[in-house]
Amino acid sequence: MRKNLNKIVAFAIGISVVSGSFMPVFAADNTVQIDTMINSLYSKNQKPLLTLDDSIKGAVSASETIQLDTKKITYQDNVNDVNEDLDDYNNVSGDEEDFNEDTRDVTVDKLRQKRDFDEDILVQKVTKAYNGIVTSQLKIEKAAKELEIKNKELSDAKFKESLGMITPTNLKSTELEIEDLEIAKRTSEDSLKDAEYSFKVLTGKDVTKYSLDRDVPYETLKIDKSVDAYFDNVIDKYLKYSEELLKIQKEYYKDSENKVTGADVSDAKEITDGAVEPKLSDYDGNVDEYEAAYSKYEKDKSAYTNAVSQRLTYLANKLSVDESQITLNENKKEFKNQLKALYTNLLTSEGNINHLKKNIELNNKKLSDTKLKYDLGTITQSAYNTQVINSEDLDLQLRETIETYNTLKEKIQKPWIAFSNS
Repeated sequence: MRKNLNKIVAFAIGISVVSGSFMPVFAADNTVQIDTMINSLYSKNQKPLLTLDDSIKGAVSASETIQLDTKKITYQDNVNDVNEDLDDYNNVSGDEEDFNEDTRDVTVDKLRQKRDFDEDILVQKVTKAYNGIVTSQLKIEKAAKELEIKNKELSDAKFKESLGMITPTNLKSTELEIEDLEIAKRTSEDSLKDAEYSFKVLTGKDVTKYSLDRDVPYETLKIDKSVDAYFDNVIDKYLKYSEELLKIQKEYYKDSENKVTGADVSDAKEITDGAVEPKLSDYDGNVDEYEAAYSKYEKDKSAYTNAVSQRLTYLANKLSVDESQITLNENKKEFKNQLKALYTNLLTSEGNINHLKKNIELNNKKLSDTKLKYDLGTITQSAYNTQVINSEDLDLQLRETIETYNTLKEKIQKPWIAFSNS
């Protein structure tokens, strides 16, 4: 009986002793910001800092898509110069000259816009990858702390079992929890390695050699005018040069001088039907006059087929313009629907962020009470550390929700990012 009592006393002393290396620093301020947790270990890391801006610059330099965009612009400039010289050589003037010049200018402007859009898409891709790596690192750090706590609990559980205070089943349950945590941690570490490899391919930067900035900015999207007007404006910006090209084509083909009507075809048929092949004898042996007459005859003979061909080409071009207009109108509707869905998700994320902030504020107060209990020795270090882990879990949820919000905001402000399916 005395022997068992000594074991119980020893156990009571064991669980009250402050042990282990994990002892988080608790901030007394109840308005702790998200970067309190995410920068807790940053100052200890001696690796050079790789900023998001440096990562983006590396990605832009390494991007074959951006390089190809630049080559296409140069190529189109050269093609435009050649076509302009060709128009001059063929004495192209009037509406056709204006049409060709305007089309060439807008075509190269559209290519320049595409390069800008592709760069925006790349920036968003790098930003998402960069923040994703930071979040993964934080999750792994948290998992390591959880394992340390669970291992301490396992040590306590083994001691309890030796006293007969818990059954082997309870002990086995704790061991399985540790095994689950270890598997999850290894999986997260493997996923992080994959992300680090992809990041190096994307930016040319080996992120394992650097520290990353763990701050995540958060600024809500402010729309001064109506949401619909805002959507219309960003969609118009996205489709600006497509609309300009279509406008040029519509104006060109609606001009009466550029139309090929059914009447034109009928007139041409009369000319062809009335064509009579000239004879040399009719021109008293004047070869020059005969050749001129024969040339006119050949022209008149083909007037009908040429007019039909031109009419078919005109109708095909008109149909193409009409189809482009309808497609553009449908795209605008679809793009607006997509933006509305994104905006709904944005507002949901904003609500989740505000809710999480309130939870964190309340949790910080609870954590302050738990810290007091720990200082008074009424709870164990493991119990306190578990509460800290719960607090860090809320911080991580807030960080991920802010990342989601920022991505949605970027897609709304620059819809070409959303429409690119990147």
